[in-house]
Amino acid sequence: MERAYVTRAVGLVAASTVLLTAAFVGVVALADGAAADVGDRLPFYLFAGAVLFVATIVTLEDPEAGGVPILTSTVAVSVVGTALFALAGEGVLYAGRNPGDVLGSSLVVYFVSAALVCTGSVYWALNHWREFTS
Repeated sequence: MERAYVTRAVGLVAASTVLLTAAFVGVVALADGAAADVGDRLPFYLFAGAVLFVATIVTLEDPEAGGVPILTSTVAVSVVGTALFALAGEGVLYAGRNPGDVLGSSLVVYFVSAALVCTGSVYWALNHWREFTS
């Protein structure tokens, strides 16, 4: 493998794993009721989703491709991404406010492990989705 590919892959896996781990912690924060003032942060999460929407549509735009698949893919990525940003944001805040609950237990190791499995599964699915749609 080329060094540039490995560097990019490691960076994407690391970033995805951190984002998913924070999102899993965010689910715990919501379940514990520790995210009571999430409405105050909602505009920032929606703004992050809007930026993701524009970045995705610009990235996927292809004059030779149909517009409907590009738009539906962009909407799907944006909805999932906005939810991940919101959960990750709440997870980071929860971990900052309750570091002993998150970092002091083995729960974070389970979350990192699950995030790595999810990252690998999504990577595989993105590379092989055509095999299942034909």
